[in-house]
Parts: sequence; structure tokens; C-alpha cells
Amino acid sequence: MFKNPRLGLIYAITFIDAVVAGGLGPLFNKYTEALSARQVWVMAGSALLLGLQLITSPVLGTLSDKIGRRPVLIGTAIGSFLASFLLFPVNVFGYLGNRAAEGTTNGMSSVLRSAVVDTAEDNDVTQQTSIQGNITALGAIFGPAIGGLLIISLPQARFNPIPLVIMGCILAVLNIILTLVFKETNDKEKQPIDPQELKMKAFNALKVKTLWKQLDDVDEKLKGFKALYILQLLSLLALGYYNYFIAYLIVGDLGLTARQASYFFIYYGLITVVVNLLFFQFIAKRLDQKKALVVVAIAGIGVMGLYAFAGGSVLMLYIAGAVDSLTIGLLAGLIAGITSQLAAKGEGQGSVFGDTQALGGVASFTAAVATTLLTAVDPRAPFAFYALALGVLAYRSATLPEDAANETKDENQK
Repeated sequence: MFKNPRLGLIYAITFIDAVVAGGLGPLFNKYTEALSARQVWVMAGSALLLGLQLITSPVLGTLSDKIGRRPVLIGTAIGSFLASFLLFPVNVFGYLGNRAAEGTTNGMSSVLRSAVVDTAEDNDVTQQTSIQGNITALGAIFGPAIGGLLIISLPQARFNPIPLVIMGCILAVLNIILTLVFKETNDKEKQPIDPQELKMKAFNALKVKTLWKQLDDVDEKLKGFKALYILQLLSLLALGYYNYFIAYLIVGDLGLTARQASYFFIYYGLITVVVNLLFFQFIAKRLDQKKALVVVAIAGIGVMGLYAFAGGSVLMLYIAGAVDSLTIGLLAGLIAGITSQLAAKGEGQGSVFGDTQALGGVASFTAAVATTLLTAVDPRAPFAFYALALGVLAYRSATLPEDAANETKDENQK
């Protein structure tokens, strides 16, 4: 899977961070059960996390270019550990406080992605960043799946979030240890930190026009990057359903208990892991990935329909989950691999990924806000939004300009 042991450490840190962030998923509703419209409050917490991530990601990416990946990873790992403690009071303030704290450290994913580009061999960047990108994107599934094991094995955890919070704290400590073991991958000369530059990065993250200009600047240096990154933005809109899933399964027509939801996430997570490992290890390099993106996106529209109209049928839910793993479950890795391969041809990957993740934060935040508003109308309505994003993604993939389309082919196809 990876030739350099450091890549295994990067994936381990990515995975544990994803589990810590999402492991409490099946019981988040316990923090909002005293309120009306519980699922709206759960989504509001996701929107808060993504909004703060929007501001901090460019700052962390720039810092990792200047002072190195390792110190930034250590700092964010410690921040995630402290965020877990905010969940001990089981009330809406504990939940929102945790989401806010997690949002300030969620830029870890862009730093880890930069570390993969630093470490992987030139001909292996696509495959390795695809794996890391999928672990990050599927954190909302992996977290509840791991948390679900505790819910199933410990009766108290089915009704009380505290055992899951303790698990999150333990895993967060493990991640701190792993980041301390992590060896620096950014070999470039360290640069002084300019507080004004970091302040400008944070403020610019709120200015979509400025972020778009930054994307244009990257595209001038790396032809085709903008067209590919637009695909990533569309995928983030579509994958907004990962954050909505738990609320939908528990509060929607299916009305699953925390234990039933845990069984589903374990099933879904296992299939997704196996499919991704096999696909990106043996199949992805042999495909025209442009065509693969079109097929996956179109199939994903059907998956959204299955979820929306599953009604109370658990069998239909499991069928939809399997089809999801074979289609949309590959989307994040495909796009992350293609964009990272192109970014590896330039310099300052931390800044590139940090700045572009800010635009990604805008997309994720937009998806969370849209989901929150649509949920108030009908629990199934958000799936129409995700399906629309997938439809646009399929069209954009099919009509990629030549510079971008060339990046979706291996050397033998160019």
C-alpha cells in the first residue's frame, strides 16, 4: 500500500483524528434532546465546526510551510484532545463548544495532505493522496463505526455519551504521541512567522472573491488546477450528506436506535474501507479517471434517491449503503489524488492546500447551512441538494478542459 513507513504514520494520524471528530456521532442527539428540532441543532454544530475550519485552515497550511509540518500537527493534536473534554457536560453548550474547538484544529487534514506530497514518490503521489483524502472525507463514517463498536459492546454507552467521550480522549492522547513520533517531511529552510500575513490569511478566508483570486493565481502556475479544484468543491457539496447521515437515520423515518445506527455504520465503514483499498491499490491507475468521475457521480444521484425514499425499510438502507461504497465512496479519493498530483509539480504545498481548503471550507459550510435549512422543510429534502451537486459534478467532469483532463490519465494514456 505504501513503500515509505512515514506514510503509514500519516494515515494513522489521519484516521485517529477522524474517529475522534466523529466517534460520538450516534449519540450527538443526546446533547440536543432537550431542544425542539434536534436534527437542526446537530447540523448547526456541523456548520459551526466547518465555519471555523474555514478560517483556520489557510493559517495552519501557511505555518506548516514556514516552520514545518511536525509542530503544526502536534499543536492541532493537542487542540483536538482539549476539545474532547468539552463534551463531558452532556448539554447543547458542551456540544457546540466541542464543535467550535474541533473547527479550529480541523486544518490538520491539509497539513497531513502536504506531508503525503512531501513523502510519496513522484509516481505514487496520486495513489497515496487518494488514500489520505478518502480517510479524511470518510471520517464522518469511520468515527461512528468505531464508536459503534463501543455502543454495541457496552450497554451504558447506548444511552450515555460519556464512555464515548472517554474513548475520544484516549485516542486523542494516542494521536499526540504519534505526532511526537512523526518526523518532519518539509525539508525546506524554515522561515520567520509574519503575524500580519497569518492575520491576512484568516481574514481572506472569509472573502470568497479573494479566495477565488488565489485559486486563479495557483492555476496560472499549475495549468488545469482550477478546473480540477472546482470538482473538489462540488464533491464537498455532495458529500455534505456524511454530516447529515446520523441525524437522518435516527430522527428521520427510519428512526434507528443508537445501536442500530452503529451496526449500519460498522457495515458501511467496513465495505467502504475494503472497496477503497482494492480500488486505489489495483484499479485506479488503470482507469481513465475522468470517465470514472462521470460514472461515479451519475451513479451517486441514484444513491441519493435510495436514501431519500428508503422510508422505514432497513433493507433498502443497507442496499443503498453498499451501492454508496462502490460509487460515491470513491469520489473524494479520486479527486484528491488528481489535484495532489498536479500540486506536487509546484512548491509550497502547505499554502496551496491551506488556501484551497479555505474554499473547500466555504463549500462544506454552504452544504451544512443548506442542509440545516432544508431539514426544517422535510428530512428528505437535503438529498435533492446533494443529488444536484453530483449532477453538476458529472457535467463538469465530462467537459474538463484539456490541461485538466490530461491530469486524469496515467502516463500511458497521455
